[in-house]
Amino acid sequence: MDRIAAMNAFVRVVEAGTFTKAADTMDLPNATVTRLIQGLEKDLKVRLLHRTTRSVTVTAEGATYYERVVRLLADLADIESSTSLSRGKPSGKVRVETAAAIGAMVIVPALPGFQREYPEVEIELGIGNRRSDLVAEGVDCAIRAGGVDEQFMVARQIGADRFTTCATPAFLRAHGTPDTIEALAALPTVGMVSGRTGRPLPFRFLDAGDEQQPALRHPLVVNDTLSYRAAGLAGLGIIQAPTYAVLDALADGRLVALLPDLQPPAIPIHVLYAPNRYLSAKVRVFIDWAVTLFERHDHLRRV
Repeated sequence: MDRIAAMNAFVRVVEAGTFTKAADTMDLPNATVTRLIQGLEKDLKVRLLHRTTRSVTVTAEGATYYERVVRLLADLADIESSTSLSRGKPSGKVRVETAAAIGAMVIVPALPGFQREYPEVEIELGIGNRRSDLVAEGVDCAIRAGGVDEQFMVARQIGADRFTTCATPAFLRAHGTPDTIEALAALPTVGMVSGRTGRPLPFRFLDAGDEQQPALRHPLVVNDTLSYRAAGLAGLGIIQAPTYAVLDALADGRLVALLPDLQPPAIPIHVLYAPNRYLSAKVRVFIDWAVTLFERHDHLRRV
């Protein structure tokens, strides 16, 4: 039996909560993962996991073994990572999760530069607003805007999302251009659903240091920044969009910025990854690259 493979399988099963999820994240058949765990328990002469048809729980001996194995695997990853970095050739697949707009408008356009520098690293970019279980689904890191709900993840701030309130010239000709928050609240606005709460995000304004969140009427609500931008460009209402997502439309006049003296507060952007996994060379270079990418962007760098 490959003891290291068995240890990795055991750690994945504990973190994922099921054999099936662990097998999926390791790209192995369920039977292989089961066989590795059974072989490990046979060699150790101890039961590590309690199995039922619906779930897997760790025994007391398994919990102790898990804590020590995680440290051991981290040390091994450290050795491999240092060797890989010394050769200057990180390699392998990095699974990254992010929202559609950040992926399509920020990360993907810059990836040619990353690929030139690290040609042996493959990026698997998962796009969507659903906040997946990073460990259970085998995601190496996630780039997310807003608050961090995951208590047991490392969250490193790499940027900040700034917002612009805007609408099309045609919409403003039809409805008037609001010059106060109260005037804006009387007009149709497009709502953006939060991936965390499932409810529309409020429009936020800083007025003399005080934040205001007016009650708004949303004839349309969407759950994706690219669709949100499209709704604004279609004249369906006033939007308060990430500035990076509407820069081009503001520059060519398709959208007009509103209430410029009442700027919405920025929200942080973090890269998240599991704390009990040493960052391999391939993941480390991607995160370092993302930090530099956001720092160089006028509308995404940290406040």
